[in-house]
Amino acid sequence: MQLSKLRVETFKRVEEIEIDLADVNVLVGANGSGKSSIIQAVHLACCLIRQAERVDANKTATVGVDELDYLPTDDYKTLGHGANWGNKEQSPCSRVTLTFEDPENGNNKEAKCTLRSARNAGISISGNVPPELTATLRSKTRFFSAYIPGISGIPNKEEKKSKKSILKACSFGDSNIILRNALLLLQNIDPNNITTIERWIEEILGPIRILVSHNEDKDLWIKCEVTIGNNTKPIELAGTGFLQLIQIFCYVLLFRPGVVLIDEPDIHLHPNVQEKLAGALSLVAREQGLKVILTTHSPFIIRSAPAGTNVCWLQDGKSASNDRTIVELALGWGAFGKKAIIISEDQNTTFLRKLIAQWKDIDRSVAFYPGTGYKSLATPSQAKELSESLGNKFKIFIHRDRDSLTDEEVERITRSYEAEGISIWFPKESDLEAYFCSPEFLQAFLGCTQEEATEHLSTISRRFPQPIRDQFDKQRAAHNQELHAQGGSPTNDDVWQEFQQRTLKGAKGKYIFKKLKDNIPRGTYTEAKIQAYNLNGDIAVDLRMALERLLQA
Repeated sequence: MQLSKLRVETFKRVEEIEIDLADVNVLVGANGSGKSSIIQAVHLACCLIRQAERVDANKTATVGVDELDYLPTDDYKTLGHGANWGNKEQSPCSRVTLTFEDPENGNNKEAKCTLRSARNAGISISGNVPPELTATLRSKTRFFSAYIPGISGIPNKEEKKSKKSILKACSFGDSNIILRNALLLLQNIDPNNITTIERWIEEILGPIRILVSHNEDKDLWIKCEVTIGNNTKPIELAGTGFLQLIQIFCYVLLFRPGVVLIDEPDIHLHPNVQEKLAGALSLVAREQGLKVILTTHSPFIIRSAPAGTNVCWLQDGKSASNDRTIVELALGWGAFGKKAIIISEDQNTTFLRKLIAQWKDIDRSVAFYPGTGYKSLATPSQAKELSESLGNKFKIFIHRDRDSLTDEEVERITRSYEAEGISIWFPKESDLEAYFCSPEFLQAFLGCTQEEATEHLSTISRRFPQPIRDQFDKQRAAHNQELHAQGGSPTNDDVWQEFQQRTLKGAKGKYIFKKLKDNIPRGTYTEAKIQAYNLNGDIAVDLRMALERLLQA
């Protein structure tokens, strides 16, 4: 019988989730979404089911901390979701259900376990393992699950260890400190094991040879070398990507498990390698008759995963979507763990990010997508289509510069987006840079008087009137083409006079910013210094209010 479904309840970040399993299953989501919680829950449950004296619905069995083959944390009482585990029947606990399917007749069998803190140092387990699953889950010589965390390197030397200590260390996910021992054990069991690992790695990285040896009479340390191309080197110098793959495939053969649980294998792998990983794991899953569950943040793994791969997007400990297309889009937009996507007309979003960083709760909730000018912005219908393609799971917020648009023109554009359910925001002045050119900001930033700050701006207006007006007229020509192709535009002079009532008097913030950099002495007004300056949360309040309305809607 093969594992076909798993269910995890109230374990760490996970409140409740059920996943129908394919050969390869990819869990994606932001940090803290529950990805690692799921694979840790499954591995802990499998170890406890195997190690406990009994698994009975009416009686608990305890596995002592020192006996456990896996434990995510020494402070195991905190493994509950929202509350620490208790040690009484009605106290907080965690539950894991493993469903197996008989491929011949389609019948299902469930193994269930409830995990709590024991009265003494250890974890208590109760539940049920049907007789048909006893050999699979309760074998004293076989681990049903293999847990593989990321690897960042291995020690330069290893003494030979006993088989029991090797298996226990690997069950804990500690093969990085005992990888040579694991390879030597596999070779001693069957020399073809090393050949098989080489073949699987070759699917991803090309030819590799692994040579491992130890003479009981002569050697204190295990010798292990890898040959990549024509270059032979000690295994510790092989590179983290090679070590990661050796570790994964070593676990598969060492444990011969029913499910392999891999936590973020992409961390140390080049994108080209990431693209091949899911396909190679699919091959291994078919060869070995096992399931693979891996967590990742990598769009390369998702995009290149073979057809039939199950992709599950997690958010706040629950399943947000199993639609692979939505997951690929969300990864591409960098939107996992976010509530809104801000599409800006600016290619450089430094100032936008600086403003939003004032408000921590908002900052944590938004992703940024830069553009190449207002003409590249998503139209109302395109923005709506994007929202729908992402499963309507993110609010879309458009940032467009006001430039020399009149209030009536801004309102007209705003209504066109709102008609499609999309929010658009225009800065109070011409653009984002204008917030950093206001007299109030200059006074605080430069430590000058309000009169001196105002004079800085007036000086630029007096010295460069023609370039400012030329830029204004050029913008008006573009606005007229966009909004008044059939005529009816106000005259440039009328709009210009209206803008004289504003702080920058029709000038672009970007232009004023550049001139302030040139004219304020001693390099005291620069992008770098503004980025290092601590804003007080009161700049661009109109932006804050717009985002708060969006996120609360």
